[in-house]
Amino acid sequence: MSLVTSGAETWVPHTHRHHHGGGTTWLFGPDGPSLITGADPTTVPAAIGSYEFLFLAASGTTSGDMTYDAGVLSATPSFPAGSDPGSVIGWYVGPGGPGNGGPPGIVFDAFNASADDWIDWDHTNDPFTVTSGARQPGPDDDDEVVTSDAAAVVTAAEWFPGAGSLVFDHWLVFDTGHQHVSANQVTQDEQTSGYAIAVYKQPTSPHWKWPDVPWAYDPWWWLKNSPVEGVQQVIREQGEAAQITTLIDLSTAISSPRARAMVQHGLYEALISVAHQHLNESPARELATH
Repeated sequence: MSLVTSGAETWVPHTHRHHHGGGTTWLFGPDGPSLITGADPTTVPAAIGSYEFLFLAASGTTSGDMTYDAGVLSATPSFPAGSDPGSVIGWYVGPGGPGNGGPPGIVFDAFNASADDWIDWDHTNDPFTVTSGARQPGPDDDDEVVTSDAAAVVTAAEWFPGAGSLVFDHWLVFDTGHQHVSANQVTQDEQTSGYAIAVYKQPTSPHWKWPDVPWAYDPWWWLKNSPVEGVQQVIREQGEAAQITTLIDLSTAISSPRARAMVQHGLYEALISVAHQHLNESPARELATH
């Protein structure tokens, strides 16, 4: 049975530097963790007091970590046997928002579906690039782009900066009439307002499979298939010795224990391979000099 936490929680715009220190509260719950195996039917209200429903999210399910489409009030996630953590959370937003007493615009943020929680970010790990519209100044309002004079175009990074192995999954939008998604880019029409959430998650299991043919094992496989941003680029662009030096420095900054373990295992395999290669080459060099 999975250990599942459930409830309803608020999201507060412009608190992206520290979501839980910026006013995020539980509207009900948290309940659990409860021991659940199999289907867990869940229904949440469209509003709780003055807070309006945004979306449902579930982590640790048999289908992986997910967010449901905006407006979906009922879902039936299924949880595996065992003691792994899971969650089903309904997320809500308070009154106000872009275009309500101010200029029209889009407010965006980043959500970690694998943790069922928001990702803190500031100018040092900003995952968003704005190429149209007027982005507001930091440190708190840079999660908003004003659309008074042009449509807003916001692109989310494929890998969340500094978060180890969090990969972009999709944009969650709430007004398909005025919001348009293309891959990791969202566009908010000129003179309109809305919210958009960039959903990130841990890579799916194929990133962590052992090689299918062990007798043809490539010691560099772990690094070539690493989900960590930048590792594959290092492998492509640097020689072996430089790769190992660079990756040792990089591995110390990976925040995800799972991703860090994969890179460090890859470094171990690569070091053994390089040492074995040099040991085999040394006798040949010595013979060549005599």
